[in-house]
Amino acid sequence: MLQPVNAKINLRPVRVGFLVNPRDSASLSKVMRLATTMWGGLMCPIIPVPRRLPAHWKDEFSKTKPIELAHGYLNFFEPDVLVQTEADQLERLGLGDDQSFGKRRYHSLDAVIRHDVGMDPELNVGLNMCNRYEHLFTTEFQFAKIVKPRILQFHEGPKAATTFFEAAFGLFPRDNVLPYFTDVYRQTLGAEDATPSAQTWLELIEGRAGYPLHYTCRDMDLQTGQRSSPSAFIFDPAKPSDVIDFWNFRIFTRNVMPVNSHWLAHSREALAEFVRRNFRPLPTNRNGVMIHSAVHVGRSLDFEAVADELNLAEFDLPKGSLAFQSWYHKIWRSWDDEEKFARPVASILSAAERDVQLTPTGNDRITIRYPSLAPEFDGGTIGIGPKWINTISVKQYISKPDIAQVLPSAGFESRKHYPTVGAGDEFVSREGFVTFHQFAHDEGYLELPSPMQAIQSWLAAEDIEAKPSDAGRVADQIIESVGGLGGTHAFRDLSIVEQLDKMARRRRDYSDGSSDEFEDRSAPVSDWLRVLKPLEKKTWGRWRTLETLVNRGMLKVGVSLECTHCTQKNWYGLDDLKTTLRCSRCVKEFPFPQGNTKKAPWAYRIVGPFATPHFARGGYTVALALRFLDDELGSLSEMTYSTGIELTKNGITREADFLAWRSTDGVGLAPRNPITLIGECKSLGADTFKEEDLENLKELGALMPGAYLVAACLKTKLSADEVARLSELAAWGWSQQRPSPLIVLTGLELFGDGPFSHVWEKAGERAKAAIERHRHIFDFPTLAAATQEVHLAMEPDQVDDLRYGPRRRARVARKRKSRTNPQHTKNRPIRSSNAEK
Repeated sequence: MLQPVNAKINLRPVRVGFLVNPRDSASLSKVMRLATTMWGGLMCPIIPVPRRLPAHWKDEFSKTKPIELAHGYLNFFEPDVLVQTEADQLERLGLGDDQSFGKRRYHSLDAVIRHDVGMDPELNVGLNMCNRYEHLFTTEFQFAKIVKPRILQFHEGPKAATTFFEAAFGLFPRDNVLPYFTDVYRQTLGAEDATPSAQTWLELIEGRAGYPLHYTCRDMDLQTGQRSSPSAFIFDPAKPSDVIDFWNFRIFTRNVMPVNSHWLAHSREALAEFVRRNFRPLPTNRNGVMIHSAVHVGRSLDFEAVADELNLAEFDLPKGSLAFQSWYHKIWRSWDDEEKFARPVASILSAAERDVQLTPTGNDRITIRYPSLAPEFDGGTIGIGPKWINTISVKQYISKPDIAQVLPSAGFESRKHYPTVGAGDEFVSREGFVTFHQFAHDEGYLELPSPMQAIQSWLAAEDIEAKPSDAGRVADQIIESVGGLGGTHAFRDLSIVEQLDKMARRRRDYSDGSSDEFEDRSAPVSDWLRVLKPLEKKTWGRWRTLETLVNRGMLKVGVSLECTHCTQKNWYGLDDLKTTLRCSRCVKEFPFPQGNTKKAPWAYRIVGPFATPHFARGGYTVALALRFLDDELGSLSEMTYSTGIELTKNGITREADFLAWRSTDGVGLAPRNPITLIGECKSLGADTFKEEDLENLKELGALMPGAYLVAACLKTKLSADEVARLSELAAWGWSQQRPSPLIVLTGLELFGDGPFSHVWEKAGERAKAAIERHRHIFDFPTLAAATQEVHLAMEPDQVDDLRYGPRRRARVARKRKSRTNPQHTKNRPIRSSNAEK
């Protein structure tokens, strides 16, 4: 029976991505003005699609091809809809009508405006802001106020000033495109005309007036991926690439003050006041940490010249209140471990949210029916594209969910039918399921894939056929039997696993060298008491009882009796006990020894998947490794996984002991794409990781670039040959264009009593040194580096050389120092005044 699904439904505007050549100032102006007419337009990204990189971008992008840059921006912002400004841009990006519901997602700039005979021009994509202005009038602006807000609209001015205001505050389209906007804006909000100038800019940044772009996102919550410092962004509006940088920077950074590089002399006092106003204690922080401001300088500008002209030190600003930043976040990079603590994430808007509990239906295909959310000011017109978006994130509060709760994004990848073939217009993004809507107060249907369906469809898009392996089925049954990954604590001890395996391979050896395999696979109560008694003092010891093992489906109590005819020992469960019993070997009947109960000792029999020999075909390692990866680096994260799958591509089959997607989001952060984990699991043995095992793991990593490779075993110490082989694999993983870091897990982590940081401290030697060096390990790249140091005897500098390259190791050392020295910063402080010099 399917369990209820909890769904969080979020209403937000359509996120339109405008494809623009960063050398084309005319197209850039058109899309910025068009964004001003759309609900949520302030948060619509501009995706650079250059044929050649701008000159001042070349140093930063020297190893990045123009098409790779565009794809990087697409993956970062994940627009719902794309609008091309040149005829071949979608084709150059490899996007078209054959992908997903392309006719609803991909448009030309001309198609965004609909012209019907006898009617005013209307938006084909998104919601018209005129509907929003009219709603604001009826709910707010028609009523008299004690202090009437000042709202501005801007007419044309000098070219550079006009472009600056287009990007910073918003102007309406020219050339009779949506010609009624100016009148509606003026009449409903009482706007007055203003000239794009330095004086008008000062009024706006001081919060003394409203402006068109502000209202595109008014009254909506903004969820950012990280806490960012208040920032001033200085850019040259005459350089389209600078304008694009500023526009996109504002989408992933809170509290950004735009500064025109042509008005630096007018900006000095405003910048100083901006810094003073924001230099205050960080809320909820009890350690005296202050908020400081950052000044970002556009890449077309001379950083030193800008800093010299501003000379903010003359204003005697508080020490530590300001830092200049000459670099720009490499948001086009898909994998950058070095920036893991400061890597930005595109922000998410929310106009309304609703949490609901839904009853799923179906068997092979699981479907939910959900109530969609709609804005209050829908004008009722219908275009060829979506008017608004509902994003739906789903969760089941059960130990082993029926549905895949963590899914990689497929916004602009060639992944047809991933994760399932839905009936409506929907796709999977980092936010969850993105659904398109045009009608208010309707209901939607959504198909939810099972974990295996999601993984199979994701791999099928790469022409990889996936099916469960026999060993994988055993591991999955073990996890299901104990109630999910959290239930693996029941056998999270080497002595328990060894006793289970001993029972699964129960045999009797005779003096003549012969042996018998016993089908009953049982052990007397005394054997289990000897195993469990020493565990009582451990953290999890009080839960590791015979009752727990029985309730988790690992053991079954019964009686062990010897046949009076052939002396074969037989085990009988409580339901099988009768006055006359049948022997399983000689098939003869014999009486239950009612007069002598000492001949009928109680015994526990291993049952279900636990009765599979050879450590449940590696199932114990798989279950314990997945539990560690799911729980030890943040208990609030979620994971979708499949145990034991065979992957076939081009006629070659490889087997992964597990494949998992693990979320890395924290509380209150904008969502990130999950990481992929591929596992090779072994049990005990002198030399378990053979050459062919690690070659198989390397091939799997090559099939899925950027995936983490996990080598896990139950023993606590690796052989010298294993260390050499794994070290070679670790070096290969770090060297890839999209690194595939190797995580090495042994019995030290899998059987550890308590958090693994405490386990490493207690273990001493290299483990204790590693946990002291890394302090707290909350991310997978650091986990990979630390486990390589501990289990492969690699020195930290050696790992850093592999991870970053020798030239970058000095930068890593500075970053490590900055974590312990709050005065250290890679950003440049304000210049000293002459008196201070």
